[in-house]
Amino acid sequence: MSSLEKRLSAAADDSINQLGESFKGSSMRVAKPKTSPGCFSAICGGTPIKEREVDVILIGAGIMSATVGLMLKELEPQWAMMMFERLGAPGEESSNGFNNAGTGHAGFMEPNYTKEVKNADGSLKTVTTDKVEHVCEQFLSSRQYWEYLTKTGKLPAPEAWIHQTNHIALGVGKDQVEFIKKRYEAMKAHPLFHTMEICLPEETEKAKQWAPLIVAGRDPKEPICMTRVPHGTDVDYGELTKSKITAFQHLGGDLRLHTEVKDLKKNNDGKWVVTTKVNGAGSGWARNKAKFVFVGAGGWALLMLQKAGIPEVNGYMALPVTGDWAICQNPEVVHQHRVKVYAPGAPGAPPMSMPHLDYRTIGGKEVLLFGPFGSMTMKFLRYGSVTDAFKALKPHNILPTMGALSRNMSLAVMLMKDVFKSSMGKLHDIRHYYPEADPDDWVFIPAGVRAQIIKKDPKTGKGMLQFGTEVVTGANGSICGLLGASPGASTCVSIALAVIEKCFGDKPDFKTKWAPKLKVMIPSWSPDVAAGDMKKVTPDIVNGIYKSTGDALHVSPK
Repeated sequence: MSSLEKRLSAAADDSINQLGESFKGSSMRVAKPKTSPGCFSAICGGTPIKEREVDVILIGAGIMSATVGLMLKELEPQWAMMMFERLGAPGEESSNGFNNAGTGHAGFMEPNYTKEVKNADGSLKTVTTDKVEHVCEQFLSSRQYWEYLTKTGKLPAPEAWIHQTNHIALGVGKDQVEFIKKRYEAMKAHPLFHTMEICLPEETEKAKQWAPLIVAGRDPKEPICMTRVPHGTDVDYGELTKSKITAFQHLGGDLRLHTEVKDLKKNNDGKWVVTTKVNGAGSGWARNKAKFVFVGAGGWALLMLQKAGIPEVNGYMALPVTGDWAICQNPEVVHQHRVKVYAPGAPGAPPMSMPHLDYRTIGGKEVLLFGPFGSMTMKFLRYGSVTDAFKALKPHNILPTMGALSRNMSLAVMLMKDVFKSSMGKLHDIRHYYPEADPDDWVFIPAGVRAQIIKKDPKTGKGMLQFGTEVVTGANGSICGLLGASPGASTCVSIALAVIEKCFGDKPDFKTKWAPKLKVMIPSWSPDVAAGDMKKVTPDIVNGIYKSTGDALHVSPK
């Protein structure tokens, strides 16, 4: 036996394999435990329930809590803050890179933000731009805040979590080509979208340069049209979340992982009591008091706000939707498609049904993602419970739920079709974008859960399904939660601003102390307009923001 083999093996008589005398006592060197083992309450001598009091509690460690927590910690450094997360790391639910589209949603390519306006004869006249302008302004707020965090050393090198990616809107076939043209005409004149370019059906060489995978192998008789904006981004929101929470902790914030919130109630003194449970050596239970609570728990936010008993959440329900991504890891394919491409859905399809072929960088790995292929679930989170939807159903939201579902049967039909779609059927969908897709290059992986908002229509009082996010705040601003999904993470900064303005805007320090700090963090912010909106939009202002944020985040057009 060689000397190396001797060092890598040991016989039964080796000292490391000898047990010595018979085992006695506990597995540790302390002979007797100081407390009675197996006791679960203070009554029989166990550990009493832990009592803690802080200024702010954040429920969930996703991108929303990370942004609200970090912003508040900078505004009030002396405030004690705790963040509770039931999983073993931040950003593992909806914020995880594989649980969302990773798009910096700025409206450059998403067709569902521009609504069609028809002529009397049914032909397409133009598209609306109010929604797409709002979305773009919100993302500019995010870019400015991330620039501030990067310059002040609170975020790591931008290459770890954000990348420049051209955003392309694609139209396939006569009707979609017409839509893309009208969309271009309506948006191009606006300062937010003045860098938008168009590739007409006859410009085949330009199309090959913009998106070679989209063009190769396509029937030349099938017209396509594209628009492109070079200021698009791909964002790994999972990495961004972790980095923000690291900064939150460096400023004194307290993150508690493996900690599940079991109850949320208002105390007689006006403070909130958040009851948590861990699998610990003591009782595992803790009562955590706070003056302010932010519920950023994804789909579980609804359940938490219902536990809190605030009347503002009455009538709300959630429709949980999940599904699969198709992922391509072949470097030869990925390197040909460093863009994000969205196209309109089928006629009558719901807004969230529009698939996309995206270049992604997740955890440093470059991949392509296509989808999502929808599916139904009763869980409000990917790692939630199958009883989530049943727990959330209350007498006050039954009628709105029934009304919303009856008015959105097309979504149910789409989801059922996707559930029973074969692998070849999914490949057919991929080839609508990428005609030469090799089936062996694509793997199906679970996507996250999106809990879409169901509520009463403020105009008609009937149940409606809302595709977006909504901040729900208690009457006195001491509790606030975020419901809904897309555009979600892209608008995290605007949402944080909305939370702060709603819950703290009437405080004495807001105008004198907080407002100047917020202006430094997000220069375009103004208390005179809705959170995330810009008070003034001119070409010079927009170009200045793109230049400054592009340089700081290394996402300037290449």
